Amino acid sequence: MPEVTPATRSEIVSELDSARREFIAARQTTGVSMEYMDFGLADTTLSECVDAIGKLTDRDQIVDTLKRAYNGLPLTSDEPARPAVEHMRSTLVDLWKRLDTEA
Repeated sequence: MPEVTPATRSEIVSELDSARREFIAARQTTGVSMEYMDFGLADTTLSECVDAIGKLTDRDQIVDTLKRAYNGLPLTSDEPARPAVEHMRSTLVDLWKRLDTEA
């Protein structure tokens, strides 16, 4: 059960928080309400991911949490949420790949 350092976990949470801020800014730019399903679901998914990772130290559990968040993000087509959701997906993948290579 390999553990991540507090600094690594802090970096992960910081990157997820940054992605969430970018997501919120993108939502505000489009003028779409948070009640719009894709925005609301994506925000909730990322928020829950950040909360969970803040409590974890095990690398495998963190990677699993990132992957579950990725799978929990809504599939979007040409809707206003698409660029922001795709950026969130990319951030999640980058983070779990980085953790996998550090193992």
